[in-house]
Amino acid sequence: MKTMSHVTRRILAIAFVLGALAAAMCAGQDVPPGVHYKKATDEANQKAKVALERTLSGAGAPSVLLGNALAVGPILWNDLKADNGSLSKDSTPMTLFLSVPETVQAEGRGLRTQEQRDKFWALVLEKYPELRQGRVRPARANEIEFFWACIPFDIEEPFFAIETPDNVFIANFRFEKGAPVLFWFDRVDDLRKLKK
Repeated sequence: MKTMSHVTRRILAIAFVLGALAAAMCAGQDVPPGVHYKKATDEANQKAKVALERTLSGAGAPSVLLGNALAVGPILWNDLKADNGSLSKDSTPMTLFLSVPETVQAEGRGLRTQEQRDKFWALVLEKYPELRQGRVRPARANEIEFFWACIPFDIEEPFFAIETPDNVFIANFRFEKGAPVLFWFDRVDDLRKLKK
């Protein structure tokens, strides 16, 4: 009887551990059905998160984090385009076909030079100074759906939301030479507002 009790305790312990692991996995990001979402390692996500938090709280343009081509999503570009004539002339227009659920054609922007990215970052912080105190966190289902509606490719982490008192921004990263580089940046809002 003693052996059976020991075996029973082990089975219960294993069941508890498996249940806890399953609960932890379910408590992660809530990826909506139909969204192709590729997770990164905890180490990669942490590295990108720390870099983003340092950039938001730092002074000046983050040349390392903004060290490669950067896509400005349609909502944020719509916010900025009236105030940035020089950036409009120098950057690359991106025509986006958004699924909201009907197709909406919108414009984003591609920034290829460091000068363009530096100007962009200064404009963003001028228009949204609260970003400096923004809370970087995993994206929620609605923020993942927002990004998914804007892009023709799979979402790959590192991918974060930056929450401020009035807005939520999304930031998607790629790694270049082992360092996280901002790949896509946008402000979350109703994409239907872009319908012409």
